[in-house]
Amino acid sequence: MPQHAGTFARHDRADFAQEFLRRNPAYRAHWRALRTAGATGARAALCARLGLAYPFDPDLPVRDAPACWAPGVAAQLVTLQAAPVAFPGAAALPDVVPTAMWRRGDVHDLVLDHTGVRHRLQVVSSDPGAPLVILLAPCADALRTACADAARRLLAGLSAAPPAAVMRPSALQRRRLTLLLGVLDLSLAGATTRAIGTGLVYPWLGDIGAQVWKTTSERRRVQRLIGEARQLMDGGYRALLHG
Repeated sequence: MPQHAGTFARHDRADFAQEFLRRNPAYRAHWRALRTAGATGARAALCARLGLAYPFDPDLPVRDAPACWAPGVAAQLVTLQAAPVAFPGAAALPDVVPTAMWRRGDVHDLVLDHTGVRHRLQVVSSDPGAPLVILLAPCADALRTACADAARRLLAGLSAAPPAAVMRPSALQRRRLTLLLGVLDLSLAGATTRAIGTGLVYPWLGDIGAQVWKTTSERRRVQRLIGEARQLMDGGYRALLHG
């Protein structure tokens, strides 16, 4: 599923984690099996193993169909609950159509895209439109703290720009993750190390001979990139969920 780098321009860390997981052939096979069999037990076991609250369709674009990650797995998930009567500072969520929403009883998992910031919220309330309060994350966790601050600003009608910088990968991290996804796509498509290197990583080496390529440091770097990309696909994406 090769994609232009601009596809990932608005991705947060959890979006990139989903990009790597959705490319995993084993996950894609499990998804097809679940769609066919609809086995609840198998679905729960798969989600527990992968850190998901619900399975997601790997064929849908991540920005349009974000994954719902399990509590405790994704640092960007902020929990809100119904506020006690007259609780100071409590406020309702803004009137924004969720990009994605799931429900289990009184637990509503929401992904809201608002003013350029992607909020991942778990609302514990029979009425998600009621006044809410945030269950604060440990202050020592910079990403969780930034996401909780962004949620606070969302409820208060303030700009979430200051914490958003922490919630997203840096420009350097974004370029590297985009490169790794490109490397992974080519590797999964059966491209050789040389083809990946000269076609994507070092395009100015396109005329290099096969024998010369085998002796270069560039070849060794491409091998490391392939290994890193596959490791992210095979479970290493969890590190992105922790920031």
